[in-house]
Amino acid sequence: MKKFTSFAPAPRATNKKIKADHDQLHDTEYVKTVIDALPEVVAILNKERQIVFGNEALLNFLGIVDEESLLGLRPGEAVNCINAGLSEAGCGTSDKCRYCGAVNAILESQESLKKVTKECRITAHKDGKNEFLDLRVTSSPFEFKGNAYSILSIDDISDAKRRTMLEKIFFHDVINIAGGLKGITDILMVTNNSHDTTEYIKLINKMGKELLEEIMTQRALTIAESGELEPNFMNISTAMVLKETIAYLSHHTISKGKNIVIDDAAVSEIISSDEVLLKRVLINMLKNALEASKDGDTVILNCKNDKDFVIFTIKNNSFMSAKVQAQVFQRSFSTKGVGHGLGTYSIKLLTERYLKGETGFTSSAGIGTEFFVRVPLTKGVDIEKIISKS
Repeated sequence: MKKFTSFAPAPRATNKKIKADHDQLHDTEYVKTVIDALPEVVAILNKERQIVFGNEALLNFLGIVDEESLLGLRPGEAVNCINAGLSEAGCGTSDKCRYCGAVNAILESQESLKKVTKECRITAHKDGKNEFLDLRVTSSPFEFKGNAYSILSIDDISDAKRRTMLEKIFFHDVINIAGGLKGITDILMVTNNSHDTTEYIKLINKMGKELLEEIMTQRALTIAESGELEPNFMNISTAMVLKETIAYLSHHTISKGKNIVIDDAAVSEIISSDEVLLKRVLINMLKNALEASKDGDTVILNCKNDKDFVIFTIKNNSFMSAKVQAQVFQRSFSTKGVGHGLGTYSIKLLTERYLKGETGFTSSAGIGTEFFVRVPLTKGVDIEKIISKS
């Protein structure tokens, strides 16, 4: 039965043909010797984009010892890409795959008969959790004994990408806050109005807290990626978290000319969560919503009950294209250029790995975009008592 594809060709070679290709390559001594000698991760693909041979570096990269288990798989299936199973025809055939650097490099190389290199962002599901990979993929065509193949080399640039992004975002945000502090202190040096001085001191105090929180947040994100972050769960009020999220960005330049409101129907509950991490998630969601909004637009925050969970939502009027939707949670992907790209990624990382929740979004023309975060609810707690102590 012919399988449907939204992008790359769906047909696959038979198991018999794959085994024949593998044996032919494996038994040709110089092919195996040369490929295994390479330090790079290398796979040889048939014209159907299936693995017919892999070197030792590939097995180490995937954490497997049996090459046989790889034969016939496509690259996304080998690394457990979350998009590889979206279509019955597998890796490269779903609508989201049209934005994948790996499959595009392979297809372009097959068509042009030239070496093609592209960067690729992959979310791989492994050991019950998602791993975010930034890869540089090179596809080179070659012919062997009358058969067309592609040599696929993979360079894991995740660490370098992560460090670069963290540094650029950290310096960008810290410089902005420090610049604001410098501006206020310059004004204080020439003002004689005691009322104005008091207000400026309040602003300095607020920005000092923001600066400290920014530094602590970047530190937490670095630790979170290494898997060593230990969340501090406590009872917190959803109403307070929403108000503090708005307060954090109320004087930010991205808020200028835009309205931020809390939905009248927002519930006030007590949840068990890490307050610092949850606020960072919601602040990043609100930042993204504000950056996507135009002057005069309204961004709406809400909180809804969902059995043993609560759902925080932040909605704006903008619409994300299919290309953006397909990559929005990928690390280092951004529509805002160099120095961005960790906002939505950190939302997913912190929520799903540390806050015991889940995150997602909906986006459609004429309705807008709404991101959500779903986290556990703690029942049987006196909300008034919690609020009175704060």
